[in-house]
Amino acid sequence: MSNEHHILCIEDEVDIQEIIAYNLQKAGYSVSVAEDGLKGLELAKAKLPDLILLDVMLPNLTGLQVCKRLKADSKTQSIPIIMLSAKSEESDIIGGLSLGADDYMTKPFSQAELLARIKVALRRKTSTNILSIGSLSLDLNAHHCTLHGEKLKLTTTEFKLLNTLMAKPGRAFSREQLILSALGDQSEVVDRNVDVHIRGVRKQLGKAACAIETVRGVGYRCNPDYAETLTSEVE
Repeated sequence: MSNEHHILCIEDEVDIQEIIAYNLQKAGYSVSVAEDGLKGLELAKAKLPDLILLDVMLPNLTGLQVCKRLKADSKTQSIPIIMLSAKSEESDIIGGLSLGADDYMTKPFSQAELLARIKVALRRKTSTNILSIGSLSLDLNAHHCTLHGEKLKLTTTEFKLLNTLMAKPGRAFSREQLILSALGDQSEVVDRNVDVHIRGVRKQLGKAACAIETVRGVGYRCNPDYAETLTSEVE
């Protein structure tokens, strides 16, 4: 029985790669494999898998570098990533998770546990296709934004910028990070153009424009408490 989910396994140890691929296919998943970071990154962008298994120690690009690039690209940032490593040091675990990885498994691990972690990550992804903060909501599937139930007219770039900010409320993003997230690493948009797009988002938000805060010397962030700010102003 097919799960209709496609999983990309980026692992340079052939034996481990083959075992993982075999068990995933046996469980009904379709699988792609890559033996180094650069090929894995290219496959992820080309195939847009439902989940990525990513080894930390890889040739060409390390797993942490691949994770960072995937999470900075709007096309791939929502793909769940489970990092795999022979290392058990706390710094590696924190490093992977801080870059946006969804889970972390230390080798050796059982295939049964890996399958269980994959199911959890895929279930979580399915339930997070709508981002909401206060009365502001983004439907990532329908690609529309609503405020107090009213649909806003955002451009594609504005939607992607707001998506990036709302996906990590409270986190400050530089203009460069927002460019990469909204338009990818092939974008020719310059830093200051981000300000123009942010002004467009704020104009659509009206009184709720305080949901997007300027972080002096850094860039912008989404204020998760903007609804409380509006309430206090009314009072």
